[in-house]
Amino acid sequence: MYAKSIAIYGFKCFGKAEVEFRYPGRADEPEIEHANINLILGDNGGGKSSVLRAVAIAALAPALINGGFVPYRLVRRDSQGGIPGDSLLKLLGVLDDTEQPAPEPEGTAKRSKRRKSKAAGLREFLARLKANPRSQNDHLTLQSTPENPISDLIYDDFSPAFFVVGYGATRRVESGNFSPSSEDRRRGRRYQRVASLFEDHVALRPLQSWFPQLPDSRKTEVLDLLATALPENINFSGATEGEDYVFSFDGVPTPFPALSDGYKAFVGWIGDLVGHMVSVGEGRMLSDLTGIVLVDEIDLHLHPSWQRDVVARLSRAFPRFQFIFTSHSPLIAASVQSTNVVVTGTDSVGLPTLERMTESLYGRSIEAVLMSPYFGLESARPFTARASTDALSAKIVATPGGDVDAAEAFLRQLADPMERIRSAAAKIREN
Repeated sequence: MYAKSIAIYGFKCFGKAEVEFRYPGRADEPEIEHANINLILGDNGGGKSSVLRAVAIAALAPALINGGFVPYRLVRRDSQGGIPGDSLLKLLGVLDDTEQPAPEPEGTAKRSKRRKSKAAGLREFLARLKANPRSQNDHLTLQSTPENPISDLIYDDFSPAFFVVGYGATRRVESGNFSPSSEDRRRGRRYQRVASLFEDHVALRPLQSWFPQLPDSRKTEVLDLLATALPENINFSGATEGEDYVFSFDGVPTPFPALSDGYKAFVGWIGDLVGHMVSVGEGRMLSDLTGIVLVDEIDLHLHPSWQRDVVARLSRAFPRFQFIFTSHSPLIAASVQSTNVVVTGTDSVGLPTLERMTESLYGRSIEAVLMSPYFGLESARPFTARASTDALSAKIVATPGGDVDAAEAFLRQLADPMERIRSAAAKIREN
């Protein structure tokens, strides 16, 4: 399944917002380089993470209700402290052949319209959250929503249908003893796949919890997939050192716990994703699986050199998955086209909005990206440096005929970074 669009009402910081997504094979738009990528940009507190949570809840609501999911403060609270209302999430999903529900009996025109949507592979997923005035925990319900189109496949933990995986900004890999059976008792399997979007410090499954049990043919498939997804300077062959798997990092054998935080974070969620793919992909090639992957702060702990390429690499490694990322990184933003980007903003009463812009970011310099409408900075320079040059500029303007000393100081401050570079280069040449 892919998410074609989601409408959000009274959820988290949102009053009312709606956004359409890009997904593989979408026929109503021109071909783009990364058709499976959606990138959400915006300020802290602007609603980026809330969009990911809304998609996960709407797509998986029936499985979440009894799966250990606790909807903590998801219904919007207003600033006046009034009694919160209800929240409604409405996701339009694009289903594949394995997810189509049984045909409806002939009936009303309303049913006929629904049958037409089904024939096109589109179904509406609805979930309602009700606030509890005596608790911070809200209540997720499917009551008071129109027909819910979920088939019994949503309750099959090992079905590839309705495959949705999500990773929050506090994601981490379990470094101690990890017990899959203990996780299963705490959380339903489908909720496990998105739990880190809602709970801090949810442990992701380490490779050793699932990789050793695979047959050799599947191991080869997994290794090939990881080689495509991981940076070129890190490789995994399945070798071990004690209880830890060993990666080749810049040619040096390195146990997973010894990798940097950036590589552990990235390898961790990629490994967890592939592990979930293996659990639902019996009898199928992993490359044939479809689904939605939600990742908060895709640039988490990543060096700028990897931020430039991570989105393109993931798009190529998992071409049949729909990705919805959030980020603050201008390098990430400059690696995709404007049609891939959604920006959070505010409406006339200060409530968050979701919108698309037409200005291109692809391939632009970092300063140009930061000063574009997507980020809205007046300057990429630090505040103190701007204050100093602004004061000199004001002095030049206020002095009749200009202030020569102030003008020289102004130009010296602007040129100082280049002078430092030239000086460093000269010292290198001397040595």
